[in-house]
Amino acid sequence: MDKKAIQIRLVHNESEQQALYFQRWLVLRSPLGLPQGTEQDEYEHQSVHLIAILDDQIVGSVRLRTLANNIGSLAYLAVLPQFQGQGIGTQLVKHLIKIAQDQGLPTVRAMARKEMLGFYQKLGFEPKGDEVEFLGKPHQFVYLQL
Repeated sequence: MDKKAIQIRLVHNESEQQALYFQRWLVLRSPLGLPQGTEQDEYEHQSVHLIAILDDQIVGSVRLRTLANNIGSLAYLAVLPQFQGQGIGTQLVKHLIKIAQDQGLPTVRAMARKEMLGFYQKLGFEPKGDEVEFLGKPHQFVYLQL
């Protein structure tokens, strides 16, 4: 795949936001048998949403919000299965880190599925704390000092 064909940018309108939610559900919740709507939470409107677009299709997405303790929370990193392993997730996270730096956030954290720890560690994140169970899967908090 030509990586230059991928565009990483902020969501521009409500239509794109709804398409992002559907893409997020397809990747993160549908495989767990969870209904549409479970891919959203009460923090959506106070967050920054990035999308990866290829040929007018949202193939990846990620969210950044600022926690009360001034830590950036990376959440809902999702790349469609047929596009995984091609660097799209890495591009999304790097763009998110740049936004967090521009906002003056000292740290970004994510709650990563255990099978994704290596991905986050390659980007400089460090696992901390105990493993937690979320949606029936083991997760680990990972942190990146900016």
